[in-house]
Amino acid sequence: MRRLTSVFNFIAAAMTIGLLAIIVVHTNLVTATQQTMERSSRYDSAWVGAAGRMEILYLQKSLGNFINGRDPQDAAQVRLFADIMTNRFKIYEAPGFQAFMDMKPKRRVLIEAAAAEYTEIRPQLAAVETLDPQAIEKLRQSLEKVYAAVDRVGAEAQADSVNEAAQIRAEMQGKQKLQTWLASGLFGSIALLLAISTLQNRFLRAATRTALRSAEDFSYIAHHDNLTGLPNRMAFTREFALAAAACGDGDTKKIAVLAIDLDGFKNINDRLGHTTGDALLKHVADRISRTCAAFANGILSARLGGDEFVVVLEASGDSDGIASQAEQLRQVLSQTYVIEGSSLAVGVSVGIAISVPGSDANSLLIDADIALSQAKASGRGRIMQFDPAMRDIFLRRALIQSELTVAITNDMIIPHYQIKMDVRTGRVCGVEALARWTHPTLGNVPPGEFTKIAEESGLIVDLGRKILERACLDGLHFPAEICVAVNLSASQFIREDIVQTVREVLEVTGFPASRLTLEVTETLMISEADRAVEILSRFREMGISIALDDFGTGFSALSYLRQFPWDELKIDRAFVMEMETDERARAIVCSIAEMARRLGISVTAEGAETCGQIEALRDAGCETIQGYHFGRPVSFAELPLAILHGVATAARLNMGGSSRPPGRKTTAA
Repeated sequence: MRRLTSVFNFIAAAMTIGLLAIIVVHTNLVTATQQTMERSSRYDSAWVGAAGRMEILYLQKSLGNFINGRDPQDAAQVRLFADIMTNRFKIYEAPGFQAFMDMKPKRRVLIEAAAAEYTEIRPQLAAVETLDPQAIEKLRQSLEKVYAAVDRVGAEAQADSVNEAAQIRAEMQGKQKLQTWLASGLFGSIALLLAISTLQNRFLRAATRTALRSAEDFSYIAHHDNLTGLPNRMAFTREFALAAAACGDGDTKKIAVLAIDLDGFKNINDRLGHTTGDALLKHVADRISRTCAAFANGILSARLGGDEFVVVLEASGDSDGIASQAEQLRQVLSQTYVIEGSSLAVGVSVGIAISVPGSDANSLLIDADIALSQAKASGRGRIMQFDPAMRDIFLRRALIQSELTVAITNDMIIPHYQIKMDVRTGRVCGVEALARWTHPTLGNVPPGEFTKIAEESGLIVDLGRKILERACLDGLHFPAEICVAVNLSASQFIREDIVQTVREVLEVTGFPASRLTLEVTETLMISEADRAVEILSRFREMGISIALDDFGTGFSALSYLRQFPWDELKIDRAFVMEMETDERARAIVCSIAEMARRLGISVTAEGAETCGQIEALRDAGCETIQGYHFGRPVSFAELPLAILHGVATAARLNMGGSSRPPGRKTTAA
């Protein structure tokens, strides 16, 4: 009995000791599990690092946009994100993130160096509009160093968080197995312990699922756009690498990248607000996603930021199939959108780049962006495929755009003057001021090239005023009978202060309004005819003459001639060039001249280059002729000689010996 009692006592003692041991182990396990759960809920370093990467990237992009466009709004964006990055460096000094950096001393060195570099360039970012191109380039390079450090530390923070999540999962699984073993061992003897173990087991599984969901959510956020849900740039790079590996280096399968941009999206944002703009982007993303999914060769559709979207397709054979799919995308995206009950239409431009052996995601995306820029420069709503020659065009355009502001400010773009001959007197009656730019490395930049870039960048207003001021100052030195004609661009004309601007120029220069002619095209009359007539009438009240330029092209609606009493019609050179060989062109010129005579409007013919054209224009009744036959546009210093040459040419043609029927006004050139 004693022996049995001893055995029972031994068993009881053993069970007691075992129970105590199990309790201790169980207590430690619960504590460790709670600590692991607390660790699973901390992703401070990852979020701080990711936010820093995004903010420095936005700062870089804003600076790049400012370099490309010199837009004050882009400068404001630079200052905004500069302030944000200043706060970000303060957040890096918080204890939570400091603990992460202390894990590797090199991280602290990188961040401190980046902070020092950023502190040095911070004043330049605040005053970016005042910097010259060389200073901006130096600023961009310094910012690139800051970006490299912030990006590297941010990437390590994200990577460490992902590794920590995996470690937590492994620890959770190990603890789950141990808890299950403890519950199984006590199942037959202690029901309460079994219940507690079962409850703990369930809780542990829930924590594991939470950790797994957190890791999955973090991965999704890292690879998808927050607004549209489309894959982002990181996902684009990853999927491109996978597609490139699948296609190999052969010529049978290639990858096509379609860069898609919404024409005029900034105006929609400014006019209707960011809420409408965001809604439009969501609709566009949905159409792109559905259309790409319908393509048998569709690989990926992504949003890179703003209104920039990308579609990746597998390309087989020639590029015609890709171009056809791009056109299909353009048509789908150009259809009307209904947002908050209102219809909204937007144009779409597409740039295509097809891979060659050795292409990577970044280089192919750059090529597609270059093709996209060329498509937008060609009139928007276009589709263009990348050609290596486009790269030179893109670089030239970027150079012109970057130096245009300096050229305007430093008076490097100046007016040249082309004389206008009075057929009846054989004398010079006026000159037309034409902008010319001699670049130190590019040479003579064609006016049609830099004026178009000036129009797109908004610099045409400053350029137009500079040309007007210089032409008026130069005109003071011309003979009194020579008037000065200056072209007025659409961007200048739509400004509310255009009349006040012209008045100020005349007051400052002292040039008589009666000797100034403003030349406008009929496109100004199309959108807001009533306002255009009002502005032109105010110019005439000041004594300025108004000429309708390039008449005969475009719409050439006769209603414009009835809406406003023009002083001069300028017949487009396209008709003048064909007068000797095309009877229809001659008939059109004669009809315009006769109609103008009846309306009391003088007529100037542009582009006369041969004696035959001049004789035909005289026979048609044109009173004033302008063209290379009398002289090309020349600088102010060369103008006296050009006038003498023009008069001598007129004398050889026996101009001034005939007259037209009375009732016509003389040209106010």
